[in-house]
Amino acid sequence: MLDKDDEFITTSEACEILQVSKTIIKRMADSGELETWKTPGGHRRIKRSSIEQKHQEQGVTKPQSESAPLKVMVIDDDAVIQKIFTSLINDSSLPNVDMVSAFNGYEGLIKAGQGVFDMIFVDLNMPLMDGYEAIKVLREYDNTKSSTIIVITANELSEIDRDRLPYDVVLMNKPLNLDVIKQFIQYEYALKSV
Repeated sequence: MLDKDDEFITTSEACEILQVSKTIIKRMADSGELETWKTPGGHRRIKRSSIEQKHQEQGVTKPQSESAPLKVMVIDDDAVIQKIFTSLINDSSLPNVDMVSAFNGYEGLIKAGQGVFDMIFVDLNMPLMDGYEAIKVLREYDNTKSSTIIVITANELSEIDRDRLPYDVVLMNKPLNLDVIKQFIQYEYALKSV
């Protein structure tokens, strides 16, 4: 029988094997994609065999031409942020991604009603309708209630009213870490392609 030290690995070791961030590993563990347990001190340990299985799955992906594009919407009133996302989406290292821009919550909701989106990035501070209200309505739409929603905000953590956001919404502070956003997009694309 394997010793627990051989059977389970740390989050950092899992990050190295799968070449993703700790946030992605945590998300995979929380969603049940990885078998985990926590030490009495609260540290997450991941079953080595579940990481090895994910690593093998990463190597067997469908060619881009066979897979539908990942649908992404960015709801942010800042034109610079919109340009950053457009440049990022056009990066050749990313999979097939279609992006839609909206400059306020109302526009985002109108566009959300016209399509199905895999990922929606939402700023909290926008004119006409703030991100809190937009996210609340997005979670009520049939075609976006299961979309991955990532809040992008310049607010400090203490300024964010977490009670007004669904539990599964990811928070990212501005200035944006583009490497982390790329990892989120690649992860969502991999999920869609399975």
